[in-house]
Amino acid sequence: MASTCSKTESALLRLLAASLRSSGGAVSLPLDEAERAQVLTLAQRHEVLPLLGTVWDADALSEPQRMAVEGKTAQTVHKSIQLQILNARLTALLDGAGIRAVTLKGCTVARLYPIPEYRKCSDIDLFVPDPAERQRAMELLQKDGFHLSGEWHANHHVILRSEKGEVVEMHDAWTECFQNKHLNRSLERLQKESGQHCRLLDCGGFSVYAYEPAWQAFYLLLHMLQHFVGSGFGLRNLCDWVVLWTHEQDAKTRETFCRLTRESGTEAFAAAVSAVCVRYLGLETPPVPVLAEPDTADALLRDILDAGEFGFSEGARMVGMDGSSPAAYLREFHHQMHINFPKAGRLVPLWPGLWLATLTRFLYNNQKLHRAPVSAILRKAGQRGRLVRRLTAPK
Repeated sequence: MASTCSKTESALLRLLAASLRSSGGAVSLPLDEAERAQVLTLAQRHEVLPLLGTVWDADALSEPQRMAVEGKTAQTVHKSIQLQILNARLTALLDGAGIRAVTLKGCTVARLYPIPEYRKCSDIDLFVPDPAERQRAMELLQKDGFHLSGEWHANHHVILRSEKGEVVEMHDAWTECFQNKHLNRSLERLQKESGQHCRLLDCGGFSVYAYEPAWQAFYLLLHMLQHFVGSGFGLRNLCDWVVLWTHEQDAKTRETFCRLTRESGTEAFAAAVSAVCVRYLGLETPPVPVLAEPDTADALLRDILDAGEFGFSEGARMVGMDGSSPAAYLREFHHQMHINFPKAGRLVPLWPGLWLATLTRFLYNNQKLHRAPVSAILRKAGQRGRLVRRLTAPK
Protein backbone atom coordinates (compact mmCIF):
# COMPACT_ATOMS: atom_id res chain seq x y z
CA MET A 1 0.00 0.00 0.00
CA ALA A 2 1.32 3.48 -0.85
CA SER A 3 3.04 5.31 2.00
CA THR A 4 0.83 8.30 1.22
CA CYS A 5 -2.25 6.32 2.34
CA SER A 6 -3.35 6.52 5.95
CA LYS A 7 -4.36 3.42 7.86
CA THR A 8 -8.05 4.19 7.40
CA GLU A 9 -7.65 4.96 3.68
CA SER A 10 -5.87 1.64 3.20
CA ALA A 11 -8.68 -0.11 5.08
CA LEU A 12 -11.33 1.47 2.82
CA LEU A 13 -9.45 0.42 -0.32
CA ARG A 14 -9.19 -3.13 0.99
CA LEU A 15 -12.91 -3.24 1.75
CA LEU A 16 -13.82 -1.87 -1.68
CA ALA A 17 -11.56 -4.37 -3.44
CA ALA A 18 -13.37 -7.20 -1.64
CA SER A 19 -16.83 -5.74 -2.31
CA LEU A 20 -16.25 -5.60 -6.08
CA ARG A 21 -15.64 -9.36 -6.29
CA SER A 22 -18.70 -11.56 -6.55
CA SER A 23 -17.09 -13.99 -4.12
CA GLY A 24 -15.85 -11.33 -1.71
CA GLY A 25 -16.17 -12.63 1.84
CA ALA A 26 -16.20 -10.79 5.15
CA VAL A 27 -13.09 -8.71 5.86
CA SER A 28 -11.77 -8.34 9.39
CA LEU A 29 -9.76 -5.21 10.06
CA PRO A 30 -7.72 -4.29 13.17
CA LEU A 31 -9.35 -0.89 13.72
CA ASP A 32 -10.57 0.78 16.86
CA GLU A 33 -13.96 2.51 17.00
CA ALA A 34 -12.56 5.92 16.08
CA GLU A 35 -10.77 4.46 13.07
CA ARG A 36 -13.89 2.60 11.96
CA ALA A 37 -15.77 5.89 12.14
CA GLN A 38 -13.12 7.51 9.94
CA VAL A 39 -13.47 4.73 7.35
CA LEU A 40 -17.24 5.21 7.28
CA THR A 41 -16.86 8.98 6.93
CA LEU A 42 -14.40 8.56 4.07
CA ALA A 43 -16.68 6.04 2.35
CA GLN A 44 -19.61 8.44 2.65
CA ARG A 45 -17.48 11.25 1.23
CA HIS A 46 -16.81 9.07 -1.83
CA GLU A 47 -20.42 7.82 -2.07
CA VAL A 48 -19.45 4.14 -1.69
CA LEU A 49 -20.77 3.44 1.81
CA PRO A 50 -23.39 0.81 0.76
CA LEU A 51 -20.65 -1.31 -0.83
CA LEU A 52 -19.02 -1.88 2.56
CA GLY A 53 -22.02 -3.63 4.09
CA THR A 54 -21.43 -6.78 2.04
CA VAL A 55 -17.84 -7.35 3.22
CA TRP A 56 -17.25 -5.61 6.54
CA ASP A 57 -17.85 -7.95 9.45
CA ALA A 58 -21.01 -6.55 11.06
CA ASP A 59 -19.78 -7.62 14.51
CA ALA A 60 -16.89 -5.18 14.15
CA LEU A 61 -19.23 -2.18 13.92
CA SER A 62 -21.00 -0.50 16.79
CA GLU A 63 -24.79 -0.39 16.72
CA PRO A 64 -24.92 3.28 15.57
CA GLN A 65 -22.34 2.56 12.86
CA ARG A 66 -24.24 -0.50 11.64
CA MET A 67 -27.49 1.45 11.56
CA ALA A 68 -25.81 4.25 9.58
CA VAL A 69 -24.59 1.79 6.95
CA GLU A 70 -27.96 0.06 6.73
CA GLY A 71 -29.83 3.36 6.49
CA LYS A 72 -27.63 4.68 3.68
CA THR A 73 -27.88 1.34 1.89
CA ALA A 74 -31.68 1.37 2.04
CA GLN A 75 -31.78 4.91 0.61
CA THR A 76 -29.39 3.96 -2.18
CA VAL A 77 -31.35 0.82 -3.12
CA HIS A 78 -34.64 2.72 -3.19
CA LYS A 79 -33.18 5.49 -5.39
CA SER A 80 -31.47 3.00 -7.71
CA ILE A 81 -34.66 1.04 -8.36
CA GLN A 82 -36.67 4.23 -8.84
CA LEU A 83 -34.21 5.57 -11.43
CA GLN A 84 -33.89 2.23 -13.20
CA ILE A 85 -37.65 2.09 -13.76
CA LEU A 86 -37.73 5.73 -14.87
CA ASN A 87 -34.74 5.21 -17.18
CA ALA A 88 -36.49 2.33 -18.96
CA ARG A 89 -39.77 4.24 -19.21
CA LEU A 90 -38.12 7.31 -20.74
CA THR A 91 -36.09 5.14 -23.13
CA ALA A 92 -39.31 3.51 -24.36
CA LEU A 93 -41.05 6.90 -24.62
CA LEU A 94 -38.30 8.35 -26.79
CA ASP A 95 -37.80 5.14 -28.77
CA GLY A 96 -41.47 5.21 -29.66
CA ALA A 97 -40.88 8.62 -31.23
CA GLY A 98 -37.91 7.34 -33.21
CA ILE A 99 -35.32 8.85 -30.86
CA ARG A 100 -32.49 6.63 -29.63
CA ALA A 101 -31.23 8.03 -26.33
CA VAL A 102 -28.07 6.33 -25.06
CA THR A 103 -27.85 5.93 -21.28
CA LEU A 104 -24.47 7.06 -19.96
CA LYS A 105 -23.28 5.39 -16.72
CA GLY A 106 -26.14 4.73 -14.30
CA CYS A 107 -27.79 1.32 -14.53
CA THR A 108 -25.62 0.33 -17.52
CA VAL A 109 -22.64 0.23 -15.14
CA ALA A 110 -24.49 -0.67 -11.93
CA ARG A 111 -25.62 -3.96 -13.49
CA LEU A 112 -21.99 -5.15 -13.36
CA TYR A 113 -21.72 -4.86 -9.56
CA PRO A 114 -22.30 -7.96 -7.39
CA ILE A 115 -25.38 -6.15 -6.03
CA PRO A 116 -26.34 -3.55 -8.69
CA GLU A 117 -28.62 -1.53 -6.41
CA TYR A 118 -25.72 -0.76 -4.04
CA ARG A 119 -24.04 1.40 -6.68
CA LYS A 120 -25.14 4.99 -5.99
CA CYS A 121 -27.15 6.71 -8.77
CA SER A 122 -28.54 10.21 -8.41
CA ASP A 123 -29.82 11.06 -11.90
CA ILE A 124 -30.22 9.78 -15.45
CA ASP A 125 -27.79 10.80 -18.19
CA LEU A 126 -29.11 10.51 -21.75
CA PHE A 127 -27.06 11.27 -24.86
CA VAL A 128 -28.87 12.41 -28.02
CA PRO A 129 -26.29 13.84 -30.46
CA ASP A 130 -28.62 15.10 -33.19
CA PRO A 131 -29.84 18.66 -32.33
CA ALA A 132 -33.30 18.22 -33.87
CA GLU A 133 -33.88 14.89 -32.13
CA ARG A 134 -32.59 16.31 -28.85
CA GLN A 135 -35.04 19.19 -29.07
CA ARG A 136 -37.89 16.76 -29.70
CA ALA A 137 -36.70 14.61 -26.81
CA MET A 138 -36.79 17.57 -24.43
CA GLU A 139 -40.26 18.51 -25.62
CA LEU A 140 -41.47 14.95 -25.02
CA LEU A 141 -40.00 14.91 -21.53
CA GLN A 142 -41.61 18.25 -20.75
CA LYS A 143 -44.99 16.88 -21.85
CA ASP A 144 -44.27 13.91 -19.57
CA GLY A 145 -43.98 16.16 -16.51
CA PHE A 146 -40.37 17.35 -16.59
CA HIS A 147 -39.33 20.99 -16.76
CA LEU A 148 -36.06 22.69 -17.61
CA SER A 149 -34.23 23.39 -14.40
CA GLY A 150 -33.17 26.89 -13.45
CA GLU A 151 -29.87 25.52 -12.17
CA TRP A 152 -26.59 26.38 -13.85
CA HIS A 153 -26.18 24.14 -16.89
CA ALA A 154 -22.98 22.73 -18.29
CA ASN A 155 -22.36 23.47 -21.95
CA HIS A 156 -22.64 19.78 -22.88
CA HIS A 157 -26.02 19.09 -21.26
CA VAL A 158 -29.18 20.62 -19.87
CA ILE A 159 -31.02 19.52 -16.75
CA LEU A 160 -34.68 18.52 -16.61
CA ARG A 161 -36.42 17.92 -13.30
CA SER A 162 -39.79 16.37 -12.48
CA GLU A 163 -42.17 17.39 -9.72
CA LYS A 164 -41.00 14.28 -7.84
CA GLY A 165 -37.43 15.59 -7.85
CA GLU A 166 -36.24 13.17 -10.54
CA VAL A 167 -33.33 14.58 -12.55
CA VAL A 168 -32.45 13.91 -16.19
CA GLU A 169 -29.34 15.33 -17.83
CA MET A 170 -29.87 15.57 -21.59
CA HIS A 171 -26.43 15.52 -23.25
CA ASP A 172 -25.47 16.91 -26.61
CA ALA A 173 -21.84 15.89 -26.02
CA TRP A 174 -19.99 13.46 -23.77
CA THR A 175 -18.00 16.13 -21.95
CA GLU A 176 -17.12 19.80 -21.85
CA CYS A 177 -14.41 20.90 -24.27
CA PHE A 178 -10.84 20.26 -23.11
CA GLN A 179 -7.83 22.50 -23.57
CA ASN A 180 -6.31 19.86 -25.84
CA LYS A 181 -7.57 20.66 -29.34
CA HIS A 182 -6.58 17.27 -30.72
CA LEU A 183 -8.69 15.57 -28.06
CA ASN A 184 -11.66 17.83 -28.82
CA ARG A 185 -11.44 17.08 -32.55
CA SER A 186 -11.18 13.35 -31.85
CA LEU A 187 -14.21 13.41 -29.56
CA GLU A 188 -16.30 15.31 -32.07
CA ARG A 189 -15.61 12.58 -34.63
CA LEU A 190 -15.95 9.65 -32.21
CA GLN A 191 -19.25 10.90 -30.80
CA LYS A 192 -20.72 10.77 -34.29
CA GLU A 193 -19.27 7.30 -34.84
CA SER A 194 -20.54 6.06 -31.46
CA GLY A 195 -24.10 5.75 -32.73
CA GLN A 196 -23.00 2.61 -34.60
CA HIS A 197 -21.80 1.05 -31.34
CA CYS A 198 -24.85 1.08 -29.07
CA ARG A 199 -27.47 -1.58 -28.48
CA LEU A 200 -30.58 -2.28 -26.48
CA LEU A 201 -29.39 -3.73 -23.18
CA ASP A 202 -31.24 -5.62 -20.47
CA CYS A 203 -30.64 -4.10 -17.05
CA GLY A 204 -32.38 -6.20 -14.45
CA GLY A 205 -35.41 -6.79 -16.66
CA PHE A 206 -35.53 -3.22 -18.00
CA SER A 207 -34.35 -2.19 -21.48
CA VAL A 208 -32.13 0.83 -22.16
CA TYR A 209 -29.74 1.79 -24.94
CA ALA A 210 -26.07 1.45 -23.96
CA TYR A 211 -22.70 1.45 -25.67
CA GLU A 212 -20.76 -1.67 -26.50
CA PRO A 213 -18.22 -2.40 -23.73
CA ALA A 214 -15.18 -0.74 -25.37
CA TRP A 215 -17.13 2.44 -26.06
CA GLN A 216 -18.71 2.38 -22.61
CA ALA A 217 -15.23 2.13 -21.11
CA PHE A 218 -13.99 4.99 -23.28
CA TYR A 219 -16.87 7.18 -22.13
CA LEU A 220 -16.16 6.33 -18.47
CA LEU A 221 -12.52 7.28 -19.02
CA LEU A 222 -13.52 10.63 -20.52
CA HIS A 223 -15.94 11.26 -17.68
CA MET A 224 -13.12 10.74 -15.18
CA LEU A 225 -10.75 12.87 -17.25
CA GLN A 226 -13.23 15.74 -17.39
CA HIS A 227 -13.53 15.76 -13.60
CA PHE A 228 -9.81 15.18 -13.14
CA VAL A 229 -8.88 18.34 -15.03
CA GLY A 230 -11.67 20.06 -13.11
CA SER A 231 -11.82 19.66 -9.35
CA GLY A 232 -11.24 15.89 -9.33
CA PHE A 233 -13.17 12.63 -8.97
CA GLY A 234 -13.59 10.02 -6.27
CA LEU A 235 -13.35 6.29 -5.64
CA ARG A 236 -16.79 5.45 -7.05
CA ASN A 237 -15.50 6.07 -10.57
CA LEU A 238 -12.63 3.66 -9.96
CA CYS A 239 -15.10 1.04 -8.75
CA ASP A 240 -16.97 1.40 -12.06
CA TRP A 241 -13.69 0.84 -13.89
CA VAL A 242 -12.93 -2.33 -11.94
CA VAL A 243 -16.32 -4.00 -12.41
CA LEU A 244 -16.43 -3.17 -16.11
CA TRP A 245 -13.02 -4.64 -16.89
CA THR A 246 -13.58 -7.58 -14.57
CA HIS A 247 -16.54 -8.56 -16.73
CA GLU A 248 -15.01 -7.71 -20.10
CA GLN A 249 -12.23 -10.20 -20.90
CA ASP A 250 -12.71 -10.18 -24.67
CA ALA A 251 -9.48 -9.36 -26.54
CA LYS A 252 -11.34 -7.46 -29.28
CA THR A 253 -12.99 -5.20 -26.69
CA ARG A 254 -9.60 -4.32 -25.23
CA GLU A 255 -8.11 -3.78 -28.68
CA THR A 256 -10.93 -1.39 -29.61
CA PHE A 257 -10.59 0.49 -26.33
CA CYS A 258 -6.84 0.90 -26.83
CA ARG A 259 -7.45 2.18 -30.36
CA LEU A 260 -9.82 4.83 -29.03
CA THR A 261 -7.30 6.00 -26.42
CA ARG A 262 -4.52 6.15 -29.04
CA GLU A 263 -6.63 8.15 -31.46
CA SER A 264 -7.70 10.60 -28.76
CA GLY A 265 -4.37 10.86 -26.94
CA THR A 266 -5.76 9.60 -23.62
CA GLU A 267 -3.40 6.62 -23.27
CA ALA A 268 -1.43 8.02 -20.33
CA PHE A 269 -4.57 8.69 -18.32
CA ALA A 270 -5.97 5.23 -19.10
CA ALA A 271 -2.67 3.67 -17.99
CA ALA A 272 -2.70 5.61 -14.71
CA VAL A 273 -6.34 4.84 -13.84
CA SER A 274 -5.81 1.17 -14.63
CA ALA A 275 -2.60 1.06 -12.56
CA VAL A 276 -4.43 2.42 -9.51
CA CYS A 277 -7.16 -0.19 -9.91
CA VAL A 278 -4.65 -3.02 -10.28
CA ARG A 279 -2.52 -1.93 -7.32
CA TYR A 280 -5.30 -1.07 -4.88
CA LEU A 281 -8.73 -2.35 -6.00
CA GLY A 282 -8.06 -5.88 -7.16
CA LEU A 283 -8.35 -5.45 -10.94
CA GLU A 284 -6.62 -8.53 -12.32
CA THR A 285 -6.57 -7.96 -16.08
CA PRO A 286 -6.16 -4.29 -17.05
CA PRO A 287 -7.39 -3.05 -20.44
CA VAL A 288 -4.05 -1.47 -21.42
CA PRO A 289 -0.82 -3.34 -22.24
CA VAL A 290 1.42 -1.02 -20.22
CA LEU A 291 0.47 0.45 -16.84
CA ALA A 292 1.68 3.75 -15.43
CA GLU A 293 4.70 3.70 -13.12
CA PRO A 294 3.96 3.13 -9.40
CA ASP A 295 4.85 6.71 -8.42
CA THR A 296 2.38 8.05 -11.01
CA ALA A 297 -0.35 5.67 -9.84
CA ASP A 298 0.27 6.68 -6.22
CA ALA A 299 0.13 10.38 -7.10
CA LEU A 300 -3.18 9.89 -8.90
CA LEU A 301 -4.58 7.85 -6.01
CA ARG A 302 -3.60 10.60 -3.58
CA ASP A 303 -5.43 13.14 -5.72
CA ILE A 304 -8.53 10.90 -5.87
CA LEU A 305 -8.57 10.25 -2.12
CA ASP A 306 -8.27 13.98 -1.41
CA ALA A 307 -10.96 14.87 -3.94
CA GLY A 308 -13.88 12.89 -2.54
CA GLU A 309 -16.96 12.81 -4.73
CA PHE A 310 -16.03 15.14 -7.64
CA GLY A 311 -13.66 17.31 -5.62
CA PHE A 312 -16.13 18.39 -2.95
CA SER A 313 -13.82 17.46 -0.06
CA GLU A 314 -11.38 20.34 -0.41
CA GLY A 315 -12.52 23.94 -0.46
CA ALA A 316 -9.42 25.03 -2.39
CA ARG A 317 -10.10 22.68 -5.31
CA MET A 318 -11.53 24.18 -8.46
CA VAL A 319 -9.44 23.14 -11.43
CA GLY A 320 -6.39 21.16 -12.43
CA MET A 321 -4.26 22.98 -15.00
CA ASP A 322 -1.92 21.53 -17.60
CA GLY A 323 1.16 22.56 -15.63
CA SER A 324 2.17 24.99 -12.89
CA SER A 325 3.95 27.77 -14.82
CA PRO A 326 2.58 31.32 -15.22
CA ALA A 327 1.70 30.40 -18.81
CA ALA A 328 -0.35 27.46 -17.53
CA TYR A 329 -2.42 29.79 -15.34
CA LEU A 330 -3.06 32.08 -18.32
CA ARG A 331 -4.03 29.15 -20.58
CA GLU A 332 -6.42 27.84 -17.96
CA PHE A 333 -8.00 31.27 -17.40
CA HIS A 334 -8.50 31.65 -21.16
CA HIS A 335 -9.98 28.15 -21.32
CA GLN A 336 -12.41 28.99 -18.51
CA MET A 337 -13.46 32.08 -20.45
CA HIS A 338 -14.41 29.85 -23.38
CA ILE A 339 -16.34 27.51 -21.07
CA ASN A 340 -18.24 30.42 -19.50
CA PHE A 341 -18.94 32.13 -22.83
CA PRO A 342 -18.82 29.40 -25.54
CA LYS A 343 -20.48 31.48 -28.28
CA ALA A 344 -19.15 34.95 -27.54
CA GLY A 345 -15.66 33.47 -27.01
CA ARG A 346 -15.42 32.78 -30.73
CA LEU A 347 -15.19 36.55 -31.37
CA VAL A 348 -11.61 37.67 -30.66
CA PRO A 349 -12.43 41.41 -30.22
CA LEU A 350 -14.67 40.47 -27.27
CA TRP A 351 -11.94 38.63 -25.36
CA PRO A 352 -10.83 41.49 -23.06
CA GLY A 353 -14.39 42.04 -21.86
CA LEU A 354 -14.99 38.31 -21.50
CA TRP A 355 -11.79 37.90 -19.47
CA LEU A 356 -13.05 40.56 -17.08
CA ALA A 357 -16.48 38.95 -16.91
CA THR A 358 -14.90 35.54 -16.21
CA LEU A 359 -12.80 36.98 -13.39
CA THR A 360 -15.81 38.78 -11.91
CA ARG A 361 -17.91 35.60 -12.03
CA PHE A 362 -15.14 33.58 -10.37
CA LEU A 363 -14.69 36.08 -7.53
CA TYR A 364 -18.45 36.40 -6.98
CA ASN A 365 -19.08 32.66 -6.93
CA ASN A 366 -16.11 32.06 -4.68
CA GLN A 367 -17.44 34.54 -2.13
CA LYS A 368 -21.04 33.34 -2.46
CA LEU A 369 -20.08 29.69 -1.90
CA HIS A 370 -17.69 30.56 0.95
CA ARG A 371 -14.83 28.72 -0.68
CA ALA A 372 -11.16 28.99 0.25
CA PRO A 373 -9.22 32.23 -0.33
CA VAL A 374 -8.25 32.88 -3.95
CA SER A 375 -4.56 32.50 -3.08
CA ALA A 376 -5.20 28.99 -1.72
CA ILE A 377 -7.18 28.02 -4.84
CA LEU A 378 -4.35 29.22 -7.09
CA ARG A 379 -1.75 27.31 -5.07
CA LYS A 380 -3.84 24.12 -5.20
CA ALA A 381 -4.35 24.51 -8.95
CA GLY A 382 -0.60 24.78 -9.44
CA GLN A 383 0.11 21.74 -7.25
CA ARG A 384 -2.40 19.58 -9.13
CA GLY A 385 -1.25 21.02 -12.44
CA ARG A 386 2.00 19.09 -12.41
CA LEU A 387 0.13 15.76 -12.17
CA VAL A 388 -2.53 16.82 -14.67
CA ARG A 389 0.13 17.76 -17.21
CA ARG A 390 1.94 14.43 -16.70
CA LEU A 391 -1.26 12.54 -17.57
CA THR A 392 -2.83 14.78 -20.21
CA ALA A 393 -0.03 16.62 -22.05
CA PRO A 394 -0.33 16.16 -25.83
CA LYS A 395 2.40 14.08 -27.44
